Parts: sequence; structure tokens; C-alpha cells
Amino acid sequence: MSSTTALTPKTVSNSWIFTHRSLIGIVFLVPAGLAVIFCRPLLNEAAPFALVLDFLGWLLFLAYLGMRLWATLYVGGVKDKILQTTGPYSITRNPLYLGGFCFALSIACFLKSLSLMALALGASIAYVRWVIPAEEEVLDSIFGGTFREYTRRTPRLIPRFSLYTAAPTVEVRLRAMRTEAKRLFTASMMPILVFILLHFRAMPWWPHWFTLP
Repeated sequence: MSSTTALTPKTVSNSWIFTHRSLIGIVFLVPAGLAVIFCRPLLNEAAPFALVLDFLGWLLFLAYLGMRLWATLYVGGVKDKILQTTGPYSITRNPLYLGGFCFALSIACFLKSLSLMALALGASIAYVRWVIPAEEEVLDSIFGGTFREYTRRTPRLIPRFSLYTAAPTVEVRLRAMRTEAKRLFTASMMPILVFILLHFRAMPWWPHWFTLP
């Protein structure tokens, strides 16, 4: 029985923290996001600093879109079959997660909430501490020394652009790209929803139950 277990390939589905990783975002961000929507606005939307946060939010949101699409071009459909080390994967081992963190920070910027920014960073730290290592343990079991060498030269999350190398060719998997395009289209509705909610929050009839930075 032990030999059968040894032959069973390890997958990320064996990790509870990986399969339930969405709970991190729910626990960290959803309650805070709801509280921010019903808190008293600390900044006038026309104030210079509010405009700076909007600009930063759009930069982060575009970084999210670009990083997700770029990474999916390389890894879509073959994540556990081919070890990608070029393109976005040459500057960071986890460009998809990096894109997700940019998305969370962009929403915090749009909402003008330091509290939400802090919690987004907290969620990012939780991913770096528990979720990413669970996934990388599986990749190590699949690719062995090649993966370990890759981890030695490539940062886990924060990109190092000096390491960039381009792939000579990229095989585009249309099914993976269609799936990602649908996901990004849904995510693109979020800034529109946020700005609608900000408009409502500025109204005198909107309930302001909290005061948060």
C-alpha cells in the first residue's frame, strides 16, 4: 500500500490551503470592502490626492490585465506539464499571483482606503507564506532539480526585470486564452461597480456607518 501511495503523483489539490485559497481573499478583503462602502468618505473625489489614487489604481489595474494575459500566453493549459522559465516567468516565478495582487491594490486605490490597502498587503503576505509554497512543492516534485535551479535564480514574487529573457516561440492555447479572457472581462466590471458605489456613497442619503482611514 505504501508503494502505491509513493507512485501517486502529488498535485496541488492535495493541499487544503491551495484548494481553499479563495478564502484568504474573502476573509481579508470582503468584510473590509463592505465596511469601506458604508464608511464616511475621507477624501473629496475631486481632491488632488484622490485623483492621484485613481491614476495609481488604473496603473495597477492595467498591470493586472497585462500580467494575467502575458502569463496565460505562456502557461495556459500546461502549468503542471511544462516548466516555463521565459517571458513573465523569467522575472518572477508567480506572475499570475502578482497580477492578482495588483488587482486587489487597484480596488483599494479606487476606494481611497488605506485600511483596504493594508489588508490587501496582508492577503498577499498570506499567499506568499502558505499558498505559493504549497504549489511550488508540487512543481518541485514534478520537475526536480530543474525547478530548484529556477527558484535559485528567479524571485518568488517581486519581479527582477534584469533577468528578462524572451521565448523564441510561444504556443498559444486558445481554450486557456478564452477562459482567461472571460475572467478578465468579469474583473473589468469591478472598477465600473466601484465608481458607481463611490457616487452613491457621496450622496447625503447613503448610510455612513463607519469611519475608516
